[in-house]
Order: sequence, then structure tokens, then C-alpha cells
Amino acid sequence: MKFKNIILGIGILGAMTGCNDYLDVDAPSRYENDYVFGSVGEMNTALNGVYAEILSGSTFGGNLYRSLQLNSDVDFSANSNENAQTNAPLRFDCTRDASSANSLWNQLYKTVEVANNFIYNAENSQVNKPGTEDYADVQQKIGEAKVMRAMAYYELLCYFGDVPFTFKNTYQSQDLVPPVTNRDTVYAEVINDLRQAAPHMKYTSSLSEGVERISKEACWAMIARMALQAGGYSLRPNGENSYGKMERPNNYKDFYTIARNYADSVILAGTHHLSNSYKQVFENECNFRVINNDDPIFEIPFAKGSTGGWGYYQGPTASSSNGVTPHVYGECSGSVRLEAFYRYTFDEKDLRRDYVNGLWYYSSTGEPVMRADYSVHNNKWSKLWNATGLGANTTGSTGINFAYLRYADVLLMFAEAENELNGPTAEAQAALKEVRNRAFSSEDRAEKVDAYVAQAASSKESFLKAVLNERKWELAGENSRWKDLVRNNLYGKTLFETFMRYYAVAENAGVSSSYMDMVENEDGIKWSEILPTDIYSCYIQNPGDGSLFPNTTLPIRFIVNPYKAGTIPQVKPQTYFEQNNLPYTAISLKDITGLAGSSSTIGWTDTQFYNWWEDAGYPRAQVLYSLFGYMRGDVNGNIYLVRDGKAESVDPLAVNKNDLPVVRYLLPIPQEAITRSGNVYTEHYGY
Repeated sequence: MKFKNIILGIGILGAMTGCNDYLDVDAPSRYENDYVFGSVGEMNTALNGVYAEILSGSTFGGNLYRSLQLNSDVDFSANSNENAQTNAPLRFDCTRDASSANSLWNQLYKTVEVANNFIYNAENSQVNKPGTEDYADVQQKIGEAKVMRAMAYYELLCYFGDVPFTFKNTYQSQDLVPPVTNRDTVYAEVINDLRQAAPHMKYTSSLSEGVERISKEACWAMIARMALQAGGYSLRPNGENSYGKMERPNNYKDFYTIARNYADSVILAGTHHLSNSYKQVFENECNFRVINNDDPIFEIPFAKGSTGGWGYYQGPTASSSNGVTPHVYGECSGSVRLEAFYRYTFDEKDLRRDYVNGLWYYSSTGEPVMRADYSVHNNKWSKLWNATGLGANTTGSTGINFAYLRYADVLLMFAEAENELNGPTAEAQAALKEVRNRAFSSEDRAEKVDAYVAQAASSKESFLKAVLNERKWELAGENSRWKDLVRNNLYGKTLFETFMRYYAVAENAGVSSSYMDMVENEDGIKWSEILPTDIYSCYIQNPGDGSLFPNTTLPIRFIVNPYKAGTIPQVKPQTYFEQNNLPYTAISLKDITGLAGSSSTIGWTDTQFYNWWEDAGYPRAQVLYSLFGYMRGDVNGNIYLVRDGKAESVDPLAVNKNDLPVVRYLLPIPQEAITRSGNVYTEHYGY
């Protein structure tokens, strides 16, 4: 079920607001507070208003997972601009005037303000009295608001570092410029706040809305997430005009201990499982099915047709003509993509691989078109997977929920924290195994789960690598990868390797690359041998059973050689299917579009991949400039690393990876916020 009173909640909170503070959010007044917080029913409506803030397209409704999911070896957005850009955080190139950073900052602090207001008034409400009939319900609601406040602070800390911090609403504090506080202190305060709230919260099974409300388990999981990030490395100031330095706090093990213990609390509760298949988890969300005892622990409850871009930005593009698609699913942007080589890192028997990585999209005539690009689609969830379709003229605001906290994530957090504290213990191995068990069929688990984990557990270092790899395969598109890399001080190394992988493959396509051996040795993959320069495919009729594609009606591309070099089959598609015992029916383009000019021939189509070399003798712009703010090339064959704002020419073969510059992943404090603070706030990291 979906919340029914979110819009009402917005109205109630609007009645409690007045003048603007430096954050450009509404400051609460005392108007109607006694009425709103005088009963549990009205208080619930006000709480829905807090939930409404996390539905914003500026944060969890879109921006965080679209324009602010920073480039890595998993999530990747190509860019062809050879000049600096003011609003390109994905490639580590933005300024104080960046609109994406400004909207993120404003909405996260608005969420904090609205949550602060709710918590203050609820805690001081006449119905919040120990021993009274409503006390337990009020405490639960306070806990929910505190977790949402923590969600906002978590993103602020990850994206901005040390930030203004307060638990007081502006009416209470009268302070329009709360001080910038060291991130270690903010993490500690927020974690402690949640630890106090958790004992008074209810398990998922006791909540009528299930995982669409924040439960005790969700609170525990949020504590673990914040503590794990707090204990890891982050970018800290290092003098004027410096991009900073990577450090972790002196008491980092205390944070890892908290992360380990609270992740373990979720596990020991036994209320969540990985019973449904990986594919089914996301198809459930796309079909508005809420499962309360499986992988999702907290799903952000978007409203169908009015909030949430999930399933519009993800999945294959579906183009429209005059705003209408030739099918009932509507337009899809498909702009949230995955790195081109990511799909090759999976084990070939990993059940997640073919579901996650999408190699085609739909034109305005309904044709499935190969995505011969610098990235592939993230097919984990899409509005195209909805069984009935949202309408041929629909676009965003899908209402598809996003599982912000998942049990698989908790298991991997436990494994990482336990390994950091005690090494790859039996408990850490068991957590990793539980995630991998779902990713492989029963006949493959002895080798791919038990033996794999046993080998990974040979050392603390190899086990951490295995856990981070599992997070890479499990959490693609969930704004996790760059945070994982930052926390373990691996971001610079990974971006260097990502850039060189694109560059070497592009160069090798044009001539030969002196960097290919370096890249292949690092990756452990013979790219020069396995990458298919030509991919052969044909159109087929959808078998309608979900065996090949989550959608059961739209036409499909059948690809002969998606993961390795191959040659065109010497027989027609129908014969090929029969010879290989594939029960699929080949169709023509005309069968799909119904257009008179479309071909009625049933045959193989050749699509060229990795053709990223310009005839003028250099890699294409998307290869050279997609990581512009950290690493880039030019048309003369030079390669540069950016250190403290200066692009230094390097020989990649001679680069010491222990001396790579830091990644300036932290966003600048928006100029608007600096101005509103009366210049109390200042910039670090060379901005």
C-alpha cells in the first residue's frame, strides 16, 4: 500500500512555516502546533509531511541517482566536452554555482528542518508521556523522523564533508547560521541519536505499511551504514587551494564496531531474508508489490503518477513520437547507465549479470536498437517491467519505490566491518555466502560460493576485495560504489584504471595500444581477446514468460555473442534457434513497427562495438573527457592527472598508484549558501 496522506502532510507542515533562513527553507512558527501534535492521528499526517521531503526529485526522487551518482567502474555517464563545465559533478568538474549541488544542498537541509520541527513538537507533545496509551506510537513516529533526518545528514556528509549541523529547528534555536561541524562529530551525534531512538521503534511486522515505513530494523541498518562510512577514509582539508587529503578518524575502529554490531542486530532479528530471486526483488518494485519479509528493509514510498523517477531514468530508453510510444509503457529516459566493461567482471554463471546489463533500447517505432555506446543500460528496474504499463503517454513520476535499505547491503556491511575488526571470520564468511547464494543456482554453489569464499578468506586484504566486488555486483545504480571506494581509499586508483581501460581499448581499436598489457594485467581480463568488435543479433518475438527479458510483450534482441568475440552465424536465425534448441521465434522489423518502409527480411544484424577511435588518430571525446576533473587526454596523445587543480602530464606506464592525486569528489558549498551565511561559510578543496 502507498501512503494516502502525504499531500495532506505537506499542507499541515506548510501551515507551520514562516520566514526563510540561510538554507532557503521555511522556518516553523507555533501556528497550529498544539492542534497538529495534540493527537496521534494528526501527528501521523504531519509525519507524512516529513516523508514527503525525501520524495523530492532534487534528492531521493531522482537527482541523487541521476546527476549525482559519481562516475566509477560501475556507474558511468559519458561526456564529450573538452572544456571545464560548471555543473558536471559526475566527472568531478563543477563550481559553486552548480545547480545540481545547490538543489541537493537546499533540499537536504529542508528535510533536516522539517524533521527537526516534527521531532521537537512531537517530543514536547502532551501525548508523548510514558505510560499513556499513545506513547509507544509517538516514540515510533519520532524514530521515523530521526532516521529521515539521518538520511539527509548522511548524504550531506558524503557529498560535502564538514557541514552545518543542528538538531534544533529555527524557531527553537533562532540561529539562522548553524556552525559548520567536523564530520566525525556529526556522524557521532547522528548515530547516537538513532541508537537512542531504536529501542522504542517497532519491527516491520508490526507496521501496517510494512517496509514503506521506517522500522526498528531500518533504524539499525541506517546506524550501520553511517558508522561504516564514518570509520572509513574521507577527503579532508589540507591547506589553501589544496584538493585535500584522505584520512580516517583516529577512533575509526569504534565506528566499525558500531557498524558491525548494528548490522548483526538486523541479521539476528531474522525478519528479513533473501528468499526472492534478485530479479524478482526489482520486478516487485516495478509492479508496486511490497514484500515485507524479504530483501527490502525500507522502501521510499513514491506515489504513482506524481513522485519518483525510478524506472524512468533506469532501464532501457523508450523513445516516443509526439509524446506517445507505440506501446503501453510510455517514455523512458534510460540515462542512468553502467560502465561499458562492468558486465565482463561478473562470473558467467552469476544470475545477476544478464539481468542487470542491458544492451538494447526501444526506438519511437518500438524497434529494439543495440546500444553501441560508452555505457550500457542498468536494467535492474524499469517501468517497462510493469505488467500492465503506466500508459503510452507517460514519462517520469512513476511511483516505483526504491529500496533505500536492503538486507543484502546489511549482510555485506557486516562482512566488511567484521573483517576490518577481526579478519575474515566464520561469521564474515557466512554473511558473504548468503549474498552469493542468491546469485548462483544450487548446482554452482559449491564452486562459486563455498570454494570462492574460502579462497577469499585466505587474508584480510583478499576478503575485503571480495566483499567490495560483491557490493559492486549487487548494488549497481544504488549510489553505493563511489562511497565504497572512498571509504576504503580506492577511488583514485579505480578511476585511473577506469580511464586507462577506456583509453587502451579505444587506442587498440584504431592501431595498437602500448597500455593494453598494463590494463589486462590489472584487470585479469584479456580484453584484446574477448571484446567483440562486432556483435550479431536479430529480432525475436517475446516468449512471454520472462525467461529472456523482464517485459513479457515487447520485442527482443537476441544476441549471439554479447560477451566474447564471435562470427556471424552461417544459418538464418530460425535455423540457428532450432539447431541450438532455442524455442524462440524470429521476426522482422516490419513485424515490429508495422510501417510500410520497414524491412520484412528476417536476418542477422551486425553492430560494431568499441569503435572509439577517430580517423584523425586519437580516441573519441567521450573517452578523453568523461573523467575530466580527475584524469583526461587530448588529441595529441597526452594523458593528464589533475592534482590540486593543475593538469600534470603523465606516463601511465610509470605512474605510482600510491602517489595518485586525491579525487575531489566533494561538492562545493553552494555560493547561495555562502552568501546567505554572510560569508561565515568558506570553501575548502580548492573551490
